[in-house]
Amino acid sequence: MGFSKAFLSRKGFEMSRILIVRMRGEIGTLRDVIDTFKMLGMKKMYSFTLVENNSHTIGMIRKIDNFVSWGEPDAETEKILEGLGKRGKSYVSGGLKSPKGGFKSKKLRYPRGNLGYCGAAINDMVRRML
Repeated sequence: MGFSKAFLSRKGFEMSRILIVRMRGEIGTLRDVIDTFKMLGMKKMYSFTLVENNSHTIGMIRKIDNFVSWGEPDAETEKILEGLGKRGKSYVSGGLKSPKGGFKSKKLRYPRGNLGYCGAAINDMVRRML
């Protein structure tokens, strides 16, 4: 559901962390999706979370995939976000601004829009949101 074929076809691919950015608000959203956002520490639009890659996290991303943009952060982006965010037990979360230059689309999936799995393109988007 919502995962790109390129992401699913990579067997044995291990990423240390996943960066999730909330792109949409919660008006008209199901209760379990809102609860998942609260568990990840993402209360507002444009909030981010750096989480470890495990089966629990992937299950949460599947639940909120239509509301977020996510991918693998590079070392530089990860270091910047750790300085901005608040540390929880297994995640780092914080807030960002809307990006300079705007979004492609907050309704369409990547590559035509900004929703869903973006891979390394998430780094460029986040740098414009600082």
